[in-house]
Amino acid sequence: MKSRLFIALLGAALSMTLSGTANAGAHGGQAVSKIEDLPARNGDWSPQEVAEGRAQLIQAFDAAWIRIIHSKRYQDVLDSEPTNMPGASENYIIRLVDCLPQPEIAPWPEKPVGMFKDILDTGVIRQLTQGVPETQANTSWYFSGVSQKLQEMVIDDIASHYNTKLKVESIVLAPGRLPATSILTANKIDFISQLNALGGNTQGMRRRTSRRFSCTMSASTQFIHIPAKSELVQEIKSLGDLVNRPDISVCAGPLTTQTAQAFMPEHTVKTKYVNDLTVCDKAVKDGKLDVIINPLNDLSIAGIDGYVAVPTMIVAGTPLWVAAENIACDDDGNPKTEDECYRVD
Repeated sequence: MKSRLFIALLGAALSMTLSGTANAGAHGGQAVSKIEDLPARNGDWSPQEVAEGRAQLIQAFDAAWIRIIHSKRYQDVLDSEPTNMPGASENYIIRLVDCLPQPEIAPWPEKPVGMFKDILDTGVIRQLTQGVPETQANTSWYFSGVSQKLQEMVIDDIASHYNTKLKVESIVLAPGRLPATSILTANKIDFISQLNALGGNTQGMRRRTSRRFSCTMSASTQFIHIPAKSELVQEIKSLGDLVNRPDISVCAGPLTTQTAQAFMPEHTVKTKYVNDLTVCDKAVKDGKLDVIINPLNDLSIAGIDGYVAVPTMIVAGTPLWVAAENIACDDDGNPKTEDECYRVD
């Protein structure tokens, strides 16, 4: 990924971040104003050390996370979020147990090498995050507080175990689909925060195959929100009912769009990336779209009334992401396109 692509994508997001209206990332992550200020984290490492260092960072994320859920500190976060209705997150944040609270089988990595050693030595860890307005009109706001607090615990526990201090620096990109794998493989960042669901795809590849990933730190399901006075309340009782009705149009936010489009390719799915809650509510009430799909179990949490929620029973989890070996990405010279990535020998 060429520097012009980084710069172009950073522009809009940084204008929001520096004015204090965007989410700079977890752990009070300091937004970086110029991508040129961040040299790639490349050392004099053998291919084996590169791979081992990346694996150690994932191992450290998992070791910290497993100790957090073992100590029940996770619950403190759910009890405090979202800040407009503390504790409501209990009803829409799902705990996907792909890692059990068993610290005895989750050791910390010994003898750090490669990028993991460099992170500990420099005291700086770099993440990719997304610049979304910090307002309650955005679905992501109801999840970002949880994600930030959990990630802060993870970073703090890693720093404590290795007797160091870690500062998080954030590369902030604008809302929308991200060339995240390209940026990760370019070694400009060390990890991607909880932006991407485990089952999704980025730049033409399944994320599970194009990156390394940690334990799932939080998960969510999707709900179909139907206007309470609509006849659809009696007709749509499940995802299957909606799938069988391609005449019904859908308004989706950024945490929903890939899932909705994948499960309902014949439907009209309109994605609203900024202020998706209020914009979707208006579109439905104006009769331009029929239903909203959203990971909140009840839109009244966001101050939006007049809907009946139908669970889809689909669950998506979000881990932390680290670069994988043997992944390359194209650059077609157009900074507005999400260029293809692929595996190389």
